[in-house]
Amino acid sequence: MNYFLLFGSFEDGEGSFGELDPKKLKFYHPDYTLHQKRSLVEVDDCYDERGMSDFLKKGKGFLASAKVQKVFFEHGFTGLQFLPVIVKNDTEFTDYAFINPVVHHDLLDPIASKARRFSESIGGYSSVYDPIIDRKKYNATKIEHDCFTLSTYKSDYYVSEPVKLALEAAGVTGVTFMPMEFSS
Repeated sequence: MNYFLLFGSFEDGEGSFGELDPKKLKFYHPDYTLHQKRSLVEVDDCYDERGMSDFLKKGKGFLASAKVQKVFFEHGFTGLQFLPVIVKNDTEFTDYAFINPVVHHDLLDPIASKARRFSESIGGYSSVYDPIIDRKKYNATKIEHDCFTLSTYKSDYYVSEPVKLALEAAGVTGVTFMPMEFSS
């Protein structure tokens, strides 16, 4: 199956969002999580832009609109968990959710990717110039889910071709898809 890098793209007038306390929307280690209270996410003060897309950008990670969540639920796509959040812009929105990846695979080619600064606390690299997949690792890995992140570089989400096609058919905004790039 073909996989694609889910890459955030800003729509005209869209701002970036930051998490307010309590800061708990992290996904350094794959795991389902339960939060007793919704996290509060707000458009960053430095942005005059207040626009919103279906995939809001939050430092590390995305917030998915109800439209995105519906696509995932209707198709039964796996590998992600949606954690409800409150988004504050000019008003409050309660139909967004943080995308928590629960599946990671060790596929990164750190040399070809120019990976730097490996951190034990996050279990991976904090800087990658260009995420390039090691073809040998990829061919040796049985990927059973529609979505995953890399175990040694958590910033990127990868989705299967059926996910890509379903999101495009639904007309979601705020993301583009790039084919997975392999080292030789």
